[in-house]
Amino acid sequence: MKNIIYFIIYLFSVYVINAQNTKQFDYELLGAIVLDESQIISYKVQFNLESNNYIQGYSYTDLEGENETKSYIRGYYNEKNNNIQFTESDILYTKSEFLPEEFCYVSFKGKFKGDSKKKMLDGKFVGIYDDKDTCATGRIKLIGTKFVEKRVKKVYNKIKKIKKVDSIVKEEMKPENYLKKFSETKINSGEKVSVFVYSSKIKVDIWDYGIQDGDIISIFQNDKPILENYKVTIQKKKIILNLEEKENLLKIITVNSGKLKTNTTKLKFYDFRREYEVIANLEEGKAAMINIVKLKVPSKKKK
Repeated sequence: MKNIIYFIIYLFSVYVINAQNTKQFDYELLGAIVLDESQIISYKVQFNLESNNYIQGYSYTDLEGENETKSYIRGYYNEKNNNIQFTESDILYTKSEFLPEEFCYVSFKGKFKGDSKKKMLDGKFVGIYDDKDTCATGRIKLIGTKFVEKRVKKVYNKIKKIKKVDSIVKEEMKPENYLKKFSETKINSGEKVSVFVYSSKIKVDIWDYGIQDGDIISIFQNDKPILENYKVTIQKKKIILNLEEKENLLKIITVNSGKLKTNTTKLKFYDFRREYEVIANLEEGKAAMINIVKLKVPSKKKK
């Protein structure tokens, strides 16, 4: 019982849980990677169960941390005995300074526990580099986000009755506001996120994700202006980025944050079968960077 309580407390300590897709998944779980040295790293998975027990979806590591990363996961889930296994591969985005070949990919085997109301996933993992060397070992403990949602609602119902609690805190703890954080990928002032693509040309949608209040931004690609003093609205602005082979560094600057304190511009990138959404949560006069890394399409090995 104590372990469950500690686990719930940990989930509440994760204030911003990043994800990119708003689509619904068959399974969505949130929790932590627990390393052998007792280090805890926030972790989230979302996936769909397809034919022949095959699963595929995404993992999110170190949510809102300096090494926040999103990767593909693929594996198998047996609904009869609740055994599940998956492996990470192919990074979609990261805030880490590490190169793709330096990443430690999770290979997990575990078991679902509990009923549908409190679905828990527990098991062991091995971290593996691209060259198959082991880089970490430990356990992964996750719980369904629906259960977290119910806990948030219960906490809010208690908080809103306490007069001493600040009105701003109460507003932030409203379930619709708090849980909104579970589906946002934010890049704050001074941060840089790396996005990995295969195309030479990508489409980008730009719009005001929050309240339309007169946000004005400028966007530069490798220090060359591609959008200057643009007033962001709820209508999507569509642009095309022609990527260079070596480096494609996008710099987003908030020229004017409008009536509110921060700019809430959302950018959606389209690359072949991939989509990336990033919210630029920037104060006036501040900037954030998106490093678009163009990957080479893997060549098929000759037999």
